[in-house]
Amino acid sequence: MLACAAMGIRLKINLLLVAALVLVLGVAGYLQLRITERLAVDEMIRRGQAMLAALSVPCSVALANHEIERLDDYLAQFVPVNSNPPAGDRPGQAGDRPGQALSPAPDLLSLAILDRRGRVLAHTRETEYGAIMTDEFTRRALASRESLAERHRDGGRDELLVALPIHSGLRWGTLEARFSLARMNRLLGRLRLHSLGVTALAILLSTLALSLGLGRVVVRPVARLAAMAEKLRQGQFAHRLRLDSGDELGRLAAAFDEAAEQLGDYTQRLEEKVRERSRQIMEKNRELEQANRTLNEQARRLEQLATTDGLTGLANKRHWQERVGEFEVERARRGRHPLSMLMLDVDHFKHYNDNNGHLAGDQLLEHLARLLRENLRSTDIAGRFGGEEFCVALLDTELKSARRVAEKIRRVVERAEFPGQEKQPEGKLTVSIGVAELDLDDDQLDDLIERADQALYRAKAGGRNRVET
Repeated sequence: MLACAAMGIRLKINLLLVAALVLVLGVAGYLQLRITERLAVDEMIRRGQAMLAALSVPCSVALANHEIERLDDYLAQFVPVNSNPPAGDRPGQAGDRPGQALSPAPDLLSLAILDRRGRVLAHTRETEYGAIMTDEFTRRALASRESLAERHRDGGRDELLVALPIHSGLRWGTLEARFSLARMNRLLGRLRLHSLGVTALAILLSTLALSLGLGRVVVRPVARLAAMAEKLRQGQFAHRLRLDSGDELGRLAAAFDEAAEQLGDYTQRLEEKVRERSRQIMEKNRELEQANRTLNEQARRLEQLATTDGLTGLANKRHWQERVGEFEVERARRGRHPLSMLMLDVDHFKHYNDNNGHLAGDQLLEHLARLLRENLRSTDIAGRFGGEEFCVALLDTELKSARRVAEKIRRVVERAEFPGQEKQPEGKLTVSIGVAELDLDDDQLDDLIERADQALYRAKAGGRNRVET
């Protein structure tokens, strides 16, 4: 009977040991592999971002100077991974052709330079030139101002996608690279097999060692306790158990029952308190979330009211001056970029209001603001300067080009249809525009505004419906 009890406990302990070791070592191995894989992917992301960051510098210069043909030269140094290259043509293998270019990124599948609309300006695969990339990652990369990386699994292919905006003050385009993770997965597969072998050996040795130790410390005393319990059940009250270990196994059951009862009552009370506190916290969190949403909405509305002209939707005078004066003028001066300004005024606006009413005048200003938005670049900054006056900051634009823009706007307004324009002195509604360019050495924003305003005055004095510099 004693031998059977010892055998049953020993078998259960051995099974528990094996299960625990498999669980612990298996989880540890799995976590180690996951961490290794994550570190490998992070390292590939870091290398890809570093490669794109180094490439973005010459690309930004080429794009800024409209030297599109140079982009192909920059990509010529990259040799993407080819799934079926001709024999002896695989980069990095024995038998490479003498002088053959090696890719600085051996896992590179493709490298593309995109403009702001996603059109391919240059690609490591020549057939992709001019294509519009519309996949989800590319759309998010075009919208992102920061570097973007994503792991993508498609069927049997495992790829890493990395994108980086090309900018030098302005956003010129986006670099997008695709890397193959096949080589990394092969290395991780070998690492898994190695880890599996080491784990199995560790489980075997640990089970043997722990089985021997626990057999002496636990199994034998428990077997003797079981034998004593059997004797007591049979009424052999004279039997006594003497354990050489000196522990308190004899009082273990009673002490455990008492402790378990006390802990059960305490745990129940504690759980009730935790549930109550959790309910209160969740209620407070919901109230805080609602309050935050309300505050965020109010802040957004206040910001819009503070920066936008309510009639035209353009920047108001204060916001326009802050944005252009505190940022664009300083940026132009530091980077030695040209900056020009248009000051636009509606000819005979009071006459139009008197003949058509102030409501029609407001509608005219709304229409004029819409024409400005439609005929300016997205980088230009238009604002309402007051009354019927509008101002436009033309970034990276010299005086000659700014005058062409002003003349274009003047013609667009002259050809546009405005209700009641036939009552104007010239039978149509027109604008006068003054143009000025920032002196990068001496001018402040007020100087630029003053010179544009003087040019506008000359346009008015010269007969209106004209552009003056």
